[in-house]
Amino acid sequence: MFKYLHLSLIFSALTISFSNVHGALPELALSLEEPSWSFLIDNQSSQATELTDDERRYLRDLQPALQQADYDAAERSLNQRSSSDDSAAFSLLRGQILLANGKDQQAIVHLKKAVESHSDFAASQRSLGLAYLRTDNSKLARRHLQKAIELGDQSAQLYGQLAYLNLREGMASSAISGYQQALFLDADNEEWARGLLYALTRAEALPQAQALAEQLLEKQSSSKELWMLRSQIALRQSKPLQALSSLESAISLGEDKAENLIIAAQLHLNHGSVERSVQLLTSGKIMIPSMTEQQQQAVIQTAAWLAQQQQWDQLQTLLRASRNSGIPAKAQASLSISKARMDIETGNHSGAEKALKSALRNDPTLGDALITLADLLRDQKRYQQAIMYYQRAEVLPDLEERALLGRAQAHIEQSEYDEALRLLGQVVRNNPTRQDLHASMRSLRNMTRNRR
Repeated sequence: MFKYLHLSLIFSALTISFSNVHGALPELALSLEEPSWSFLIDNQSSQATELTDDERRYLRDLQPALQQADYDAAERSLNQRSSSDDSAAFSLLRGQILLANGKDQQAIVHLKKAVESHSDFAASQRSLGLAYLRTDNSKLARRHLQKAIELGDQSAQLYGQLAYLNLREGMASSAISGYQQALFLDADNEEWARGLLYALTRAEALPQAQALAEQLLEKQSSSKELWMLRSQIALRQSKPLQALSSLESAISLGEDKAENLIIAAQLHLNHGSVERSVQLLTSGKIMIPSMTEQQQQAVIQTAAWLAQQQQWDQLQTLLRASRNSGIPAKAQASLSISKARMDIETGNHSGAEKALKSALRNDPTLGDALITLADLLRDQKRYQQAIMYYQRAEVLPDLEERALLGRAQAHIEQSEYDEALRLLGQVVRNNPTRQDLHASMRSLRNMTRNRR
């Protein structure tokens, strides 16, 4: 009657650790695109009075290209003229044209000359600050943008540039003030509004961020970026259904970053459609031979969750897609464990054994496969083979206790109580908190005495 004594908590149900599904909600992969900076090439300003007579005549020849915003033509014309004798005002003009053509490093050379020659030109300070901003030199960008404000530049562009810099540098609260000032001066600028939305979100001003997101979506319902931001705000407010619906809207508008599709799949498992979750994970953006570690873990953990929930049809779909996609062998090995669990539950023990042995060929140290195969063999009374796999698992630190307990159970089922006692004693010595095992050990001692 004691042959099948089962030790408490040895073979408890598998707990699937699926980060960001059963715990804190995840972060979407969001990035604020650099705004389309406008370039005020205002050659009619008071700075034009600083031009030499020769420069003023040359500027008249440039007027048609400047008025048509044909900055390539303007640059070609300027390249025919030496810059060595440029005045501060003409250096500014040359630098601004290079900025407009995206030649930031070349622009810096001429804009620095303009600032060094005439440091109280606000436009020169602002343009040089912008050039540094675009070349990721935050320290110099801030210095020159702030100097432009000190010199009286109060343009929306300048406040927006400083706000963008503050947001990029992680100073969300300062960015909020800058974007609000930029919007005060240019209320219809969508880039400043989006920047403010990012800043509010990062500053955890979530009610204000949500209100602004709703307001912007009324005008721009086809903006993928806004739906993504709305989803992120909802995630931070622990509103998974709203986050999921917003993320699906973004996906329908073309969002296809693998990390965001994974988050949508995770949300679907608990708050939406399991079928849709599997559909997202088997897409060509995730199930690929070059899949990242994050992508592999998402597929592996979802397969384990589906096996635990006995969602066999969806698990079959996921496993079939993985076989056809050529994903890495180690990931395929982990998926084989979920297939084996499905086979065990559906009575296909030979299929389970085949899957587990295949997993171990791909990854001989895959602990879950070792334990699951050992348990399967023990249930089939193939004790010597089971013990061999338990012993292989014992050398893995995270599985030593489970493997020792499994091996003890195999010896109990063969009435080898002394060996079972020895193994249980080893578990208790390694983990004194396992006081629950003492009752089983007493029973085994009694059984040993009775046999004598």
